[in-house]
Amino acid sequence: GLSRPTLYRILATLEGKGVIRSFGDPQRFELGHEASRLAASWIGQDEFLRAAGPVLHRLWEDTDETVALFVATDDGHKICIEELQSRQALTFKRGVGFTEALSVGASGKAMLAFTDAAANDPDLDAVRRTGVQVSKGEIIEGAVAIAAPVFNRDGTVKGSVCIFGPEVRLTDSRRDACIKQVREASREISSALGYAIPAAAE
Repeated sequence: GLSRPTLYRILATLEGKGVIRSFGDPQRFELGHEASRLAASWIGQDEFLRAAGPVLHRLWEDTDETVALFVATDDGHKICIEELQSRQALTFKRGVGFTEALSVGASGKAMLAFTDAAANDPDLDAVRRTGVQVSKGEIIEGAVAIAAPVFNRDGTVKGSVCIFGPEVRLTDSRRDACIKQVREASREISSALGYAIPAAAE
């Protein structure tokens, strides 16, 4: 029910604050970097985002794929609290605030594997053993997702760090390199949160 001038004045204010950004012709809008900070604050994840931020940015630069940070909700879902979109022409993204069942996709399963509810699920043995979950075309056809869990100081799972990219770029050899990078990023963020990495996993 807003007039067009009022609507565009509000949109301009939000863009000026970094909550949204505009692009394209005709003009379209999407969430900006400030939206992730607001989302993290809303669900009490400020400290997590601050600890993860530099690591996520470095992972984004090193892989040149979309990088995202997820947390689990109390109702068995995951929510994206940060996303850095790939600069490549062909890319995938989910968006800050995106929610989905924890049992779907690499980012959710990387967390689910370390919960009491799924402790005996044999389908998640691989992520518990290797510290990483890979999915191909599970949510988006032609997409590959690589995710690893992040842990709190007390050893409980805090969230997951994930990269998304097209299968044509994430070929077997490059995928192996990205798996190592994602795993290392998750360990670095976990350490920043006070988690002591077990000697066997070093």
